[in-house]
Amino acid sequence: SLTPPTGDNRDRCGAYMKIVTLIILFLSMNLTFGQELNGKWLMTKEGDTYSYPTNLIMEFKSDSIIYYDFDKFYNSIQVEIKNDKIIMNSKNVEKFDFINKDRLKIFSKVKKEKKDLILITEYVRLLPTKTTLTKEKIENLSFNFNWNGEKFKIIFNQELGSPEMKKFLKKDQLSKVLLEKLDSTYFVSVYESGKRQRIMPIKEVTNEQMILYGTSKKPYEIRSEKSE
Repeated sequence: SLTPPTGDNRDRCGAYMKIVTLIILFLSMNLTFGQELNGKWLMTKEGDTYSYPTNLIMEFKSDSIIYYDFDKFYNSIQVEIKNDKIIMNSKNVEKFDFINKDRLKIFSKVKKEKKDLILITEYVRLLPTKTTLTKEKIENLSFNFNWNGEKFKIIFNQELGSPEMKKFLKKDQLSKVLLEKLDSTYFVSVYESGKRQRIMPIKEVTNEQMILYGTSKKPYEIRSEKSE
């Protein structure tokens, strides 16, 4: 027959249940943070900021981070996610903080001139581009943008510059804007002398408008109007 627990047993059971609850809560918090990080993230940067790889994308897995130069594998490292920390090699610890569910900051400790500094890097989650258009249709569209007073126009597959300029600079290719796709995300990719130098993910594109995101400053997205 079942015997009701005594006072001491009830205390032990209560303490045991609290420990189990705390363990479950701790594990679920780590799991939640891990799930929130899952996917591919693009490092945001100023136009003149140098980085290597040039177009850094990182992908969070359950126990590792994979680094890419756009679509080319660059490196991978084993990690452990604990609360708001990324632990690498049991020693190197980086803290992260969500700006919103699709944008985060990573705080890294670096040394410069024998001083310990905190380097803050922002990343934006890559999302499937919303569109009903084919790649060929998008490439035939052009758009005007105005981001914080900086005006520019996107025309795909046209080299920027004259044959005379190309000859003067002694280059086979000048600048060109291409439409590229990684997984389910379209990108505006800027090439210079045949090399991909900058990418901007496309949030949404229709016949009338294109929305870019992943900028380094607010507003975090750029809306355009169709160029006639």
